Amino acid sequence: MASSNVHLSRARFTRFKTRQPFEFGLPNVAAGISQKSDGSASYLTRVSSLLRQQVLPRAASVKIVSDEIHLDVLPKPQWTRSFDRKRVLFLIPADALGDCVGMTMFLRAFLAAYPHCKIGLLNTGSASDIFAGLKNTEIFQLFISANALKRFDFIIDLSEMDGWKDIATAPVDCEGVLCREFDVPPVPLPHKDVAKGNMLQIGILPMASSPLRTLPPEFVAKSIHALRDSAGATAKITIILNAYQGVKEAYKTALGEDIAQDDHIELVDGFKTIAELVSFIGNCDYVLVADSGPAHITKLAGIPGIGIYSSASSEVLHGRFRNIKAWQSDFRGEYCAAPCGLAKMHATEDGKIGCMGSLAVTKDKLVALPNRRDPALVQRTSTTDPVPCVKHLLTEFDRFETFLHADFKKQITKA
Repeated sequence: MASSNVHLSRARFTRFKTRQPFEFGLPNVAAGISQKSDGSASYLTRVSSLLRQQVLPRAASVKIVSDEIHLDVLPKPQWTRSFDRKRVLFLIPADALGDCVGMTMFLRAFLAAYPHCKIGLLNTGSASDIFAGLKNTEIFQLFISANALKRFDFIIDLSEMDGWKDIATAPVDCEGVLCREFDVPPVPLPHKDVAKGNMLQIGILPMASSPLRTLPPEFVAKSIHALRDSAGATAKITIILNAYQGVKEAYKTALGEDIAQDDHIELVDGFKTIAELVSFIGNCDYVLVADSGPAHITKLAGIPGIGIYSSASSEVLHGRFRNIKAWQSDFRGEYCAAPCGLAKMHATEDGKIGCMGSLAVTKDKLVALPNRRDPALVQRTSTTDPVPCVKHLLTEFDRFETFLHADFKKQITKA
């Protein structure tokens, strides 16, 4: 690209060199998309990547050239140009599963509009498996070589999409925003038909990466009993926990002994890779999901069910998708009302961690994300003492149960 048609990326990269062959892949990504060196003179990785922060500093054969590399990227006003028969490298701004599902749906639309275009995705990280099903796509989960970089006609930094700067406090419909900004129509909505004659597969995925969005165990247990009433003996219920949050065992205990000992209910501690999670959700006939990555993964195959939302607005998170129906906490308190927009716990100036409701402070008092971990707080607010908007879900459970029965009856046709 001519220099007059580009500007520097927001994303900052590390350039490093090594003469030793190397291979790298994240442990929660399918082995088939791990990366190998190709003998290039140098390589690039995001400054914030696991590779830069934990691996390269300890590798004796590696020389860090610079941590101040910004790539020449196509400015947003030019995103509506034609990319027919071009090679385009997209810089993925983060690997949050939900955001990456939205980007994947946009990329399906982009490739439908430009079927002869070949694309690369840099910095897909833990979400690499989400992108793996795209055609004409090369995935660079953590780094790219100088040789590979030369193959691309254009580089586009997707962190320039409208709203991304405020993603921590206001969710973004990545598919909708990017389809508008690239002027490409979205692809038709996926839809799954329930196979007659098979035992219904019901998935419950109640845990999010933040207590602000994790469903109370008591709410989940009551929902399971409601589903058993609706489905009877025609369904197998599988509860997927999250092994990486440190509260799995406490959450499992809080669900109760009757859940753990029910022969028709399976408790799964989590999956080794995101590919396994995607496959599980794709095989479900109906789901109950917290406001987390799995809720978005249902969009990839049109899996029906209900998403339960607390601090974030379901309207933005769902975008145009209606495969899962939204149940929104309608908590109203002295300091906040749901949805407030927070995706994660924040910290006050004096270091207290929580949200407006749990700390009894106004939003302006939450000045930053926490700079320390508090495992005890995470466990308590995820199991026995949820934040107010999450706890409110239990107050309204009778209404939710009626909603659940009606939706299940509507969406599931029994054989």
